[in-house]
Amino acid sequence: MKEVRKYQLTYFIRFIGDALFYPFFALYLKSMQVPNNQIGLILMILPLVALFVNPIWSSLSRNINDNRHIMRILTILEAITVIVLIQLNQTQFIALAVVVLAIVGQPVYVLLDSYTSVFSKKKNYPYGNIRLFGSFSYGVTTIVGGLMIAKLGYEETFIASAVFFALFAVALTWILPLDIENDIDLNIKSDAKVLIKNNKFLLFAIFYIITLGILFGGDNFLSIYFESLGVKPDQYGLIMFIFIIFEMIVLAYLSANGYKYKTKTLLLMIVITNALRFLIYGIELPLIVYILISLIRSVTMGTMLYVTIRYIEEIVLPKNITLGILVFSSFRSLFTALVTLSGGYITELFGYRPYYIMASIIALSAIGFIDYSQSKVS
Repeated sequence: MKEVRKYQLTYFIRFIGDALFYPFFALYLKSMQVPNNQIGLILMILPLVALFVNPIWSSLSRNINDNRHIMRILTILEAITVIVLIQLNQTQFIALAVVVLAIVGQPVYVLLDSYTSVFSKKKNYPYGNIRLFGSFSYGVTTIVGGLMIAKLGYEETFIASAVFFALFAVALTWILPLDIENDIDLNIKSDAKVLIKNNKFLLFAIFYIITLGILFGGDNFLSIYFESLGVKPDQYGLIMFIFIIFEMIVLAYLSANGYKYKTKTLLLMIVITNALRFLIYGIELPLIVYILISLIRSVTMGTMLYVTIRYIEEIVLPKNITLGILVFSSFRSLFTALVTLSGGYITELFGYRPYYIMASIIALSAIGFIDYSQSKVS
């Protein structure tokens, strides 16, 4: 099996596990009669804890190849935690399990993406063509997950998620260590001082934090918002599938043709689509309009997936790629936590529409952090 295929299979397996658990977790809590403000507090734990644990895993990594070993340990612990979580009934114990889940689960994608980005750069192979396999499996599995919940229940579906998390650890053993013997930059630890002096990186970090922070924070309540409008879990799974498929189309297109577009153009498109979607959610309209406008999330996320790896490779030295991704991912997690916490109280007291109007305004503010000058690695 070619090495690229191993990466694609690894992403495929990992995203199956993710899609069987995380998109339905808020609905699971709602089915247990947990009020929105407490759901907000519980969901806030995942990104908030990530803020503190991501740098720890970065410090434990001597070089890029250590990412593989750390991920294998973390994803096995994540699988165990999911199984333990579904045995719990009291909210405080569920919250404690979510803390553990955040410690072991949240850093996985940062480590995986940084490792894969180095591989793709060394092999001159588009990162997007690897990431597409994750998007495809995520999209298909959201449908399967919704049907499984409808037919079998949340517990059985979440156990299946844990199984795929464990299989992800197995898949990682098939990936060969990166050949970094003759690459000095990848054999030495990252340099935080160089990174924080990189103005282009700092601007993009703020853009990333605002854009994905509000996207994930807003989407944390989307499943229960749609449920309040009459959408059932299996129907929500179908909706998720549709806009993940469109996300794949966007990512595939940009992987092949993204070089034709300037970075600033892509960033502007991300801001506009992100803000517009949340604005529509905040206006009283028929359900079908909300479902259709959800499709533009595909443009936001697909473009963000493409441009993040492309741009950070342009502006950051190879030795700082993992640290750079960890930095803006960690602070994105903090912002998502704050958005989720506030969302729990706002939706409980005032409803969903004021919350999404607020999200739209915040999403639009990212337009002020786009760098219009040419990239330079530093």
